[in-house]
Amino acid sequence: MIFVVIGDAKPGVTLEQMKANRQAYVEWERRSPYVGKYQTIARYEVVGASPKKTFWVMQTDDPAVIHGLVEFFADYWNITAHPVVQRTIGESA
Repeated sequence: MIFVVIGDAKPGVTLEQMKANRQAYVEWERRSPYVGKYQTIARYEVVGASPKKTFWVMQTDDPAVIHGLVEFFADYWNITAHPVVQRTIGESA
């Protein structure tokens, strides 16, 4: 399943804290039970957003991976995760 995970930086969080938190995640993820449990992951930032806004597009068969990501970043980010399906422009649900 594909998930879109949206993160809005919490008030008062500095860019240095965000950078350190991302680096800590990379190191944690290598040792976590979630390593290798997603097919794709891509991170994007909204240009010029204040507070900083990011989103990830992830594909995984294990929703616990998304929960792990949300929990890890919760100290610095307000995060929501949504399962999504890809459809063409002309396709309706």
